[in-house]
Amino acid sequence: MRDRTVRKAIVRSAGIVLALLAGVGCSSTTDRLLDEEVTGDILLESYSVEMTWGYKLSGMYIKADGTVWSYEHTGTPWYPDKLKPGELSARDMLTKHKGARQIGSVDPTLLHDMAAMIKPAARGKVTRPAAGAGGGTLEVAYLFDPKLSTYREIILAGQGDRVASNSAPEAQMLVDYLREVEKLVEPAS
Repeated sequence: MRDRTVRKAIVRSAGIVLALLAGVGCSSTTDRLLDEEVTGDILLESYSVEMTWGYKLSGMYIKADGTVWSYEHTGTPWYPDKLKPGELSARDMLTKHKGARQIGSVDPTLLHDMAAMIKPAARGKVTRPAAGAGGGTLEVAYLFDPKLSTYREIILAGQGDRVASNSAPEAQMLVDYLREVEKLVEPAS
């Protein structure tokens, strides 16, 4: 009887240890992506959503090849396929950026240096109050998961009804870079 009780305790303990080890061995998708190269086609984006008097989604994004693109959608709202919050499929990105036009390019060496900051920015703590019904702007970076063909949206900052902040210093550097690129490619008024 005592042997059976001891054996059950050992099996139970072994099961608990295995479960704990499995939890340690499995990291979140973001942690796994942080260990992989940033391989996505789209690295950085700044976009605005306006819903006060209808719907308008517009933005600018920077591709890995250094080209800068802008897009705008009005009328029927665009919504991604629901994978997980903050996750977009490659198809979602194509749909979101449908009709985009190239508006410039950036220095590829500097972009490479900026892309190296995406992983550290993903480790920052993001704070964001509840979104309002009006509009706002988000600056984001993307980590691409080549296995699942999905982009994980890393919020860098937000304004308007989408106020957000990221505690990582690299996030602020990426925001500054995005804003500088926006100034350089905007048509003169």
